[in-house]
Amino acid sequence: MSQPPRDTHKRAPNYHHGDLKNTLIVAAAELIEERNSSDFTIIEAARRAGVSSGAPYRHFKGKEALLLSVAELGFLGLRDAIANAISGIQKGTIERIIAAGHAYMRYIIDKQAFYDLMWGELLVDAMASAGTRPPSAFEILVVLVDDWLNAESIEQDSRMLSVQLVATAHGLVSLQLSRRLSRIAPDVCIYDALQQSAYTFLLSYKALARERTAHRTDN
Repeated sequence: MSQPPRDTHKRAPNYHHGDLKNTLIVAAAELIEERNSSDFTIIEAARRAGVSSGAPYRHFKGKEALLLSVAELGFLGLRDAIANAISGIQKGTIERIIAAGHAYMRYIIDKQAFYDLMWGELLVDAMASAGTRPPSAFEILVVLVDDWLNAESIEQDSRMLSVQLVATAHGLVSLQLSRRLSRIAPDVCIYDALQQSAYTFLLSYKALARERTAHRTDN
């Protein structure tokens, strides 16, 4: 019995509606990681996904919208990394805050190709235009700091303290990625530096809060 002729033309995968969008996001992320930049065209992302050049426009207005989705995926990954790092560590402790900070720094270093995309002006401008915010790992830190403040019976804005802590972590990572740290302090480990800074900052703040409480009580 004769066999039907073989189709020698490569067919694009038969994606359903939801799969196509996610596949394009993954394709774009792979291109960014390979090139260490977002310097690619939306047609290249479509080719990587195995679809026609016009297919991405069913889900994205253009490349900026696609990059925005990649950045959102990156922030979701960061949130998962932090959640895994603090799992099992006692609530309301400085150790839990430090573990979150270490996970934050490790993630940024592991995902260097996405650094400019996740923390650059493109994302800020795109989110402002869309009237949305990225899934923020910062909110996890705010909760952790709030837990510590409650455990220590300290009345303070947890968001303000969280900004100071994340500024330290992000600053250390920036120094590492730019290779400036190796020039100004080659023996410094950013993870040790964050741990020492967090302990010094929070314990000093705790002592100051106790002093203020005692002063109010005396008066």
